[in-house]
Amino acid sequence: MILSDKDIFEYVESNKLLIEPFNRDFVGPCSYDVTLGDEFIVYNDEVYDLKEKLKHEKFKIENSIMVCPLYHKLDDDTIKYYKKKYKVDAVISGGLLGTTNEYVKLPNDICAQYQGRSSFGRVFLQSHQTAGWIDAGFMGKITLEIVAYDKPVILYKNQRIGQLIFSKTNTPASVGYCDRRSSKYGGQDSVMPSLICKELNSLK
Repeated sequence: MILSDKDIFEYVESNKLLIEPFNRDFVGPCSYDVTLGDEFIVYNDEVYDLKEKLKHEKFKIENSIMVCPLYHKLDDDTIKYYKKKYKVDAVISGGLLGTTNEYVKLPNDICAQYQGRSSFGRVFLQSHQTAGWIDAGFMGKITLEIVAYDKPVILYKNQRIGQLIFSKTNTPASVGYCDRRSSKYGGQDSVMPSLICKELNSLK
């Protein structure tokens, strides 16, 4: 069962579901809009060897960031030009990781799915690749996998970037996400890189 706006209000007001900060204006008919935080990660690896800890750079923006398609090659002069002309804090080519401002805490009988807003789809910007599912019992901010496919797109801190769709399970999970020993991202309060190396290094 997908939660309606009435359900979302009821769960938040009864403290069964935590969304912090919570804005009543962001509640849709059956979803909740989340906003773009100011922290991002770009990887520095030439190749993603998933058995190794990936090299990455974490940074913050004051106001905005320009995301360019991978084919959009950037040199120092082009980056300087874009920053001056469009008044952006950073210019990135290829994929990067971002985060929501919102910290969510799901009970063991509520799971969620993150979806990018249709307005971004219409300018060919994707804010999640394959990791839109949020298990029951998860707590933390949502890491976003951001890619521009057509032309550079300017994103602004605190703008609505996507939405969470909440579903109620028939029965509560016996072990919620954050209580599983194998869970890697529970409680994250910032953007997080891939930690799949922990999983692969445990294999025999």
